[in-house]
Amino acid sequence: MPRLSIVPPLLLLLCAGCASYDKREIVDARASAPNPAAQAPTNLSAASPTSSVRILKRKVAVARFTNEAKAASSSLFGEAYNRDPNFDRLGKQAADMLSTELTRSGKFIVLERIDLGKLEAESELMGLSRDQFRQSLVGVDALIFGSVAEFGRKDVGEVQMFSRSRQQIAHAKVNARLVDPRTGHAFFSDDGAADATLEQSTILGLGDRATFDSTLGDKALSAAVVNLLDKFINKLSDKPWTTNVLTVEGGNVVISGGARQGLRTGDHLKVMVPGKVIKSPQTGFNIQLPPTQVGELEVLSFFGDSDVNEGSICKVLSGQTPTTDHVIQF
Repeated sequence: MPRLSIVPPLLLLLCAGCASYDKREIVDARASAPNPAAQAPTNLSAASPTSSVRILKRKVAVARFTNEAKAASSSLFGEAYNRDPNFDRLGKQAADMLSTELTRSGKFIVLERIDLGKLEAESELMGLSRDQFRQSLVGVDALIFGSVAEFGRKDVGEVQMFSRSRQQIAHAKVNARLVDPRTGHAFFSDDGAADATLEQSTILGLGDRATFDSTLGDKALSAAVVNLLDKFINKLSDKPWTTNVLTVEGGNVVISGGARQGLRTGDHLKVMVPGKVIKSPQTGFNIQLPPTQVGELEVLSFFGDSDVNEGSICKVLSGQTPTTDHVIQF
């Protein structure tokens, strides 16, 4: 009988020794059902004719991001986790993440602004003068300014009979605004926030230890940026997509922009005469009166091999043949 009483504790120790005492599970904080407009098309045919979402590309650039996150007073958040000696690591990281997501979405023409000085230095090595470099730059429809408003982590733990569970939660929140570079008017602002979670369980008495995943904050920040991107796509989609006439040849009208920017053969486009521009005494801004439609085009075919050098060949359906002074609107 004494020998039998020793068996259960021995079996328990053997089972505990074989058990995994560091169970890790990363929970991605990206939305489970994101807006379809924020999904990157895998090819040009991804936007099928039956799709209810039509996103035509706008030109955007990330102007700058800063780190404005403050360390929380609670001991659950650490100052060292939020900041680096340069006080700008998170700002740079958020700007890079946003530029990457803007490009990956396939919904924008993304132009570089943050490292413009490095591009200029490279152009000098190619034999271009400063004036030539400046003349080759292209303006954008919106500049993005933003900051990391919140960034930190906390631990939540629970002790049971033979084990301890621990949950590490990283939180990030980014604020950003869209600015019209022609006027400096900030016409839209919003924020994106997300959490990323690491769950661990350890067996008490067997090397009970706590480990921290250094990439957890990156996951939360990335998810927050993606959530913000979704809102940007919806806002920019509210503005009419416009382009210009390149030339008229053989009765056909050649315009800038094509399939990679979201156009399809058979699309009908409006030929518009821009409204008169009047400076408002009330706001000090220039106000453009509503344009007037004077014709209509139909897209026949496309040419070019990238977003920035493609064009469309159109025929005139009604009205006058447009000139380079007209604006073409989707």
